[in-house]
Amino acid sequence: MKIAYFGYDFFSAALAALLADGQDVYRVYTVPCDNQVDHNQYIFEMCREHKIPVTQERVDAQIINQLHNEGCELLVTAAYYYKIPDLSSTTIKGINIHPTLLPIGRGVMPLPWIILKNLKQCGVTIHKLTQEYDAGDILRQQSFPITEHETFESLSARLQLLAKDLLLEVVTEIDRFWDNATPQGDDASYWPRPDKDQRSLDWHKPVEELERICRAFGKTGCFARFDNKNWSVYGLNAWTQSHNYEIGTVVHKTNSEMIVAAADGLVSLLYFRLEL
Repeated sequence: MKIAYFGYDFFSAALAALLADGQDVYRVYTVPCDNQVDHNQYIFEMCREHKIPVTQERVDAQIINQLHNEGCELLVTAAYYYKIPDLSSTTIKGINIHPTLLPIGRGVMPLPWIILKNLKQCGVTIHKLTQEYDAGDILRQQSFPITEHETFESLSARLQLLAKDLLLEVVTEIDRFWDNATPQGDDASYWPRPDKDQRSLDWHKPVEELERICRAFGKTGCFARFDNKNWSVYGLNAWTQSHNYEIGTVVHKTNSEMIVAAADGLVSLLYFRLEL
């Protein structure tokens, strides 16, 4: 089966699994990345190793027609920024990997919300591509429990490991999964990309909430103001403690940490840098 793959490194393990299984992935489409927050270097490395043409060109109807004429049978999208044109005039089946239990959590950046909303379950959904984002019939879905101290990084890793296994299941029996796909329920929710306010540490909030915000964004960073400067923060420890410090002030410094007073405790900032 001829497969065209669309995505960047977040789900690159899915592409690796397809190649290791001997699937005929013959074209790959990725997106421009800064290779600091978003990455595509693994995608390019795999394409070089397997001599697969790869491009960052945005997919359009002409590319879809080209794939159809080449006999492409399956289109797999996995963390692909751009909307795939309508496939209904082709014979290509299109599927997408989404890192929530659809229909809950549609959207382009759902991972932080899983932690921010303090959900107890998460998982991966593989669904048919439609012209409405993340709304296609479900082919395969599996959940797992969220731990009390889940981070952006741990959640990402768990989702990536599960996604590659589910994708192989679906691809190896695509006709059976396709014919037995189930429509999504009526309880759909859309989670927008978090804005700067939602990513900011407000020192008037409880330390439990500040810690959750930092866990939710991890290496992508949240924002804070202290020491009369604006900072990006990537890791912290926090604890409740009675104090008489002014909220938002730096009350202690070490060679690598700053301790900031919050509403009901103290926050030790571990990894942070000045905003550019």
